[in-house]
Amino acid sequence: MVITHERRRASVPSTAALTWSALASCLGLWWWWQPQHYPFGPGEGNTFGTVLGVVPEAAVPPALVVAGGWGLVASGLAALRAPSRAVTAVVVATAVGYAAVFGLVLPGIQPLSLVGYAMAMLGPVVLFGTVVAGAWRWRGGPWAVGAFVLTGVLAWATGLADAAVLRRYLDVIVGTADKAGPPAVLLFFLVGGLLWGVLGTRTVLRATTGRPVPGWMKPEAAARWGKVTVAIAAACALPYGLVRLTWLTPWPVGGSADLLTAEPEIRLHGLLLGLAALAGAVLTTGLIARWGEVWPRWVPVVRGRPVPVAAAVVPGTLVAALFTVAAVPLSVMVVASGSPVLLLVFPFPVWGPALGAAVLAYALRRRGEAGRTGTMGTS
Repeated sequence: MVITHERRRASVPSTAALTWSALASCLGLWWWWQPQHYPFGPGEGNTFGTVLGVVPEAAVPPALVVAGGWGLVASGLAALRAPSRAVTAVVVATAVGYAAVFGLVLPGIQPLSLVGYAMAMLGPVVLFGTVVAGAWRWRGGPWAVGAFVLTGVLAWATGLADAAVLRRYLDVIVGTADKAGPPAVLLFFLVGGLLWGVLGTRTVLRATTGRPVPGWMKPEAAARWGKVTVAIAAACALPYGLVRLTWLTPWPVGGSADLLTAEPEIRLHGLLLGLAALAGAVLTTGLIARWGEVWPRWVPVVRGRPVPVAAAVVPGTLVAALFTVAAVPLSVMVVASGSPVLLLVFPFPVWGPALGAAVLAYALRRRGEAGRTGTMGTS
């Protein structure tokens, strides 16, 4: 029974990589057959931060078809129960190449913008719905619901989010959705790079089964250095969130007071983006907190149950990858604009790797859950 479960777990990365490869081939065939739908050609205006803007249009579809087809072969080889050294080398080499190209080179900064906008637009609604649904089993539930309602009333009464502003902000949401196609494709490439990175890592670990675990990977050690990385990652989220909060004052940093008055939907959108960043800082602390291991009482249905490791590792890894990939184009933009202060507001070169390390520490620590070592609730 245990062996069957382990085999199923081992097959998940190869199945995910195989599925992504099939979809990539289909996307390449679609662009090959309907080249007018290819969104990254010169002059399209959707290529900031990705090298696809300088790659010949005719080269991308067939290359994507070939990459997807080879991915199907390599992921199938990775699923073998006892792969030879040659097969392992092929899978690892493919994983490294795909992780580098699809995960680091192609995505650029647009996937981060897409995910950030989605969190700003949908996050408050999802959070409010979750709190309301779980409030009846949580002692602080009525207070939390009351705080949400009071915030909404104040936003409406002050004109920050009254009917007129919300209608204009709805237009912003619709306009963003209309332009989400190219960033979604780049996000698809980034996810593929991550999946192949996981498959390559799993393949290497399978080949080294039985060897001693390095000291830094042991749960007790991960609990120690994980606290440091969580503190760094959470701190990186604060500058942007705090800068956006200045938009509530007559002296907005990074924005014009006259513009924000004339177009209040921009103010609302900026504030929601800042709050999303601050919420990210809070969620990051969950990687070393008790509520990051057991669902808190305000979460409906699953309250009191263990948090699946994947529930934190999957989104955390994706966000860390978004920050890391965006670091290069952002740094180029900062150099070109002569505004190094932007790296203090968007510290992606530090934020991404720190968050990735924090997620890794969480995953390693959860392997030794019996002792609950190193959490904020027990330390």
